[in-house]
Amino acid sequence: MEFFEKVNELAKAAADKTAEVVEDTRLKAQILNDEKSIRELETKIGAWYYEQFAAGFPVAEEVSEWCTAISVHKANIEEKKEALKHTPAKDAADADDVAEPKEDPFE
Repeated sequence: MEFFEKVNELAKAAADKTAEVVEDTRLKAQILNDEKSIRELETKIGAWYYEQFAAGFPVAEEVSEWCTAISVHKANIEEKKEALKHTPAKDAADADDVAEPKEDPFE
């Protein structure tokens, strides 16, 4: 009988430990979800401030510096996109696209 009691105790201890691990995992997942929500909201706040700055509304000096940096990065991106449109490799690829269609070797 003592053997079965020990087996039952071990099974109960294992079940308790499993329940504890499941609860810890559930709480950690909830924490991660809350942290993700915070990051998303912080991003929205930042976007709102940038829109205010871009529209000419006054913003705090610290925010103004960051918004100016964003504007510089956006301008850099646009310049680089424009440069990509006029690279020799792009021009050659575009020329190949409009070339006469090649004959189908299977006809």
